[in-house]
Amino acid sequence: MKTTIKDVAKEANVSVMTVSRVINKKEYIAPGTKEKVLKAIRKLHYRPNKVARSLVVRKTNFIGLIVPDIANPFFGNLAKGAEGLARKRGYSLILGDTEGKVENEKEYIEGMRGSMCEGIILVAPRIEDSLILELNDIIPLVLVDRSIASDKILQVWIDNAGGASQAVEHLIQLGHRRIGFLTGPQDVLNSFRRQEGYQRALEHHRIPFDPELIVIGDFYLETGYENFDTFFKVKPPPTAIFASNDLMALGLIQRAKEKGVDIPGDLSIVGFDDIFLASMVDPPLTTVRHPTVEMGIEAIGRFLDRLDDIENSPGKKPLDNRLIVRGSTKAIRE
Repeated sequence: MKTTIKDVAKEANVSVMTVSRVINKKEYIAPGTKEKVLKAIRKLHYRPNKVARSLVVRKTNFIGLIVPDIANPFFGNLAKGAEGLARKRGYSLILGDTEGKVENEKEYIEGMRGSMCEGIILVAPRIEDSLILELNDIIPLVLVDRSIASDKILQVWIDNAGGASQAVEHLIQLGHRRIGFLTGPQDVLNSFRRQEGYQRALEHHRIPFDPELIVIGDFYLETGYENFDTFFKVKPPPTAIFASNDLMALGLIQRAKEKGVDIPGDLSIVGFDDIFLASMVDPPLTTVRHPTVEMGIEAIGRFLDRLDDIENSPGKKPLDNRLIVRGSTKAIRE
């Protein structure tokens, strides 16, 4: 088993930070302490992580964070969590907002890769898996809110299909059978995973899948507002709608009020993410809690641990999500 910096710290009876300072020749270390650390290194035949060692040469303490839409509270909260821990550990973030465009994503990656960043946190990226794997061989990456089949890349994600199943299961338990689904963008893996969860719940209860109840969205509030009427062109119309994120769910609620549709009396609505606005809208939104702040903290923490060779766990790191039941759903009227 590979010796880690934690093993050295335990052998020398010092903190991991002290070992890191000795290795990187940072700050003054008491001669006695330094000798204990070096003795432990020699005894355990410890070799510092090659990525961490290479970064010492050009250490800048900047980490790139690339998100699809910083105006979306989901990504804002994630960035807040990441920024807080990064500062505590002596790092600063450089933010890139792609506006959901693959070409912008590639430009930010190229710029951060060729400049001062020591690594990149990619949040819900839309670039292909092969490019992600290629980049990880060039610059340290953490993949957030997306999972790919590789243990070489640190990944922090949730079970999107499972969360969607929880949402639809809740509606089914309330007696709903005509359940509409407002999807996310078709080029985003999370959108497909949430549709899988939607269909899985229907199949589990032997409810026929009706493609007319599927409306394509793009994660923006305006999409929910603009597509509300589309659901009611279907006969019979849905008694409930599951939106693939909270912003679209809020758009649905806004349009429902304009149309005189009572939520949840006439129509139940469920979202996904649990952004702060979800509990403030009238009625408060039932949604699947996506631990955004925790994901940002986890991504930064595991990334920096990997640089210091503390990280020994597998690359993938799923976090839990759960259904939050509020006032936008109720049992169907007979």
